[in-house]
Amino acid sequence: MRLSRPPRLPRFLGAVFLATVCAGAMADPAVTDWAAAARRDIAFAGATMATAHAGVASGDQSVVVPLETGLRLGLAEAEQVRDEQDYRRLMMRFIAGFGDPHTGIDIKQTIRGWTGMLVDGVDGRYRVAWSEPGWPSSLPPVGAIVDSCDGVWFGTWLKTQVAPFVSESVEYPSTFSSLARAVMLDRGLGWTPKACTFTLADGSRRSHTLSMQAATEPDARARLLAAQRKVRAAAAPAGMRALGAAKTWVGMPSFSGKQDGPAYEALYPKLAALPKSGWVVFDLRGNGGGDSSWGTRALAALFGAAYADRLAQSGGLEKYMVANPTSADVLKRYIAAPEFAASKAGNEADLAKVEAAIGRGQKLALVDGDAGAAERPVPLLARPHGPRIAALIDRNCFSSCMNFLQQIRTIADSVVLGEATIGYSPFGETMVAPLPSGGGRLFIPTALYKTTQPTRAPFLPDLPYTGNMADDAALMRWVGATLDKLGARR
Repeated sequence: MRLSRPPRLPRFLGAVFLATVCAGAMADPAVTDWAAAARRDIAFAGATMATAHAGVASGDQSVVVPLETGLRLGLAEAEQVRDEQDYRRLMMRFIAGFGDPHTGIDIKQTIRGWTGMLVDGVDGRYRVAWSEPGWPSSLPPVGAIVDSCDGVWFGTWLKTQVAPFVSESVEYPSTFSSLARAVMLDRGLGWTPKACTFTLADGSRRSHTLSMQAATEPDARARLLAAQRKVRAAAAPAGMRALGAAKTWVGMPSFSGKQDGPAYEALYPKLAALPKSGWVVFDLRGNGGGDSSWGTRALAALFGAAYADRLAQSGGLEKYMVANPTSADVLKRYIAAPEFAASKAGNEADLAKVEAAIGRGQKLALVDGDAGAAERPVPLLARPHGPRIAALIDRNCFSSCMNFLQQIRTIADSVVLGEATIGYSPFGETMVAPLPSGGGRLFIPTALYKTTQPTRAPFLPDLPYTGNMADDAALMRWVGATLDKLGARR
């Protein structure tokens, strides 16, 4: 979801809630006619989005156009669906067309198997980032360059075989790296190549047939997770530690109250007690969202509630929700959830406005901010006192993490480090809709947040890091040296 005010502090809740509801696996349906299931589920998805998606209600072309196109093509292609893989590919491609992780689907897309290696985009090339020892078939060594797969240049393979099923637009700086990280993993979509050719360190070329092994046993899953940690960055645990002299490192791995709420409550007094000089680095790598008030309260601990509220409001925010019973039910769910207790008052206020707008027959309810505020320039605010702020971001900083980043960037002398995010999503407050076939669920955002950040525009770091964002030791050395050069005061 995203923004409420407990007195005036914002909330922004979204991606973490979606991940939470995705965690409960659904039973496999007894489907005998996959074409009929595809027709029924695509039609249901189109009808549900037409009434529940905030982007449709607001006329947002990033939602309206892919809905119209995807529905037309999806219904036609549904006639050609013959088995479960056809069905999965159709449904995943339909959802990926929106290019927004707030609009999602859960059809048990777990990793079934893998090829024993992981690939990543490094220095403009695709390289082997991990190669499993003792694999049944020979594998290329770490560092080998991927030239082609199944006779096609690897970049083209990613574009044609993987990109249509992943909600990351191809214009984002990290997209093809993310696609490369996914391609050697089987999710039941048939996108893993059968053989690839690699260039080794000595310049020789070698072809390898890729042997797929199950990733379902506990030991196999543990080895795969260990390999993925080599390339997928994750923030330090919620809390703080020293980063050299006069620098404090603050881990913010998520804004989930259920996951990290107690750690954040323990963190705020420590932040308030910090010296009024030096640096505070907010580590936001991998923070996929939740309730952004956890971040805003950290700024309040450092600078006071009044200043934190100005940061939260200076982005020209307008929050709208679809005026129908579905979005009202989403708010009721948040109000009842203990992990969102800090935002309960704001959610109750939003619910009252949604119900009033339903009574007036409106499509959208303005529940926060002033209409037209997002069109006004955003003033930078001088830091009144306290340490200078740095934010460390990566491609997986999303949803309420982006909202917190907007607040940090409003501080005039803040600095953003790391790698570019994927594009900004103005949506949130996700509803869950089970598909008629019984085999999955849709996730549809019912709220729209208007700010000065354009829809789908990535957040770019002021100072990019070109190394491995998952290598904590090297990254922290670079951050420390970079901040020393900048100085704590301008």
